[in-house]
Amino acid sequence: MTAEQVIADAKKAYALPTSGAAAECPMPKPGEEIVVCAQQDDPERYRAASSSDLDPTGAGARGGVPHADVETRYPGVAVASGCFIPPCPPPMPVLIDLKAIPEPPPGSDADRIARGELAQ
Repeated sequence: MTAEQVIADAKKAYALPTSGAAAECPMPKPGEEIVVCAQQDDPERYRAASSSDLDPTGAGARGGVPHADVETRYPGVAVASGCFIPPCPPPMPVLIDLKAIPEPPPGSDADRIARGELAQ
């Protein structure tokens, strides 16, 4: 195929329709609003095959669905982390699993404080 043939094929494939749209539009009646309409073209006509269409089991597809690798990987060791451009989000609160704390031994200060017998 020559470059001229490729360009001609591309113009034919991706050119917008120039005729036929106005013939299917209803004529407005006197005193009605202006009606703007056009024939809808098949959007799949302008879709190029993606790499997952060409190779559904390739490196970009996991489970039949393509995924982008958006994580940036820098060579070497990271020496800084955090927010450098304000406004920064507030720090995460410290999470304590209260159910993991054992019960205080009977008669201890912690037990007496828990029962309200010992004021701090």
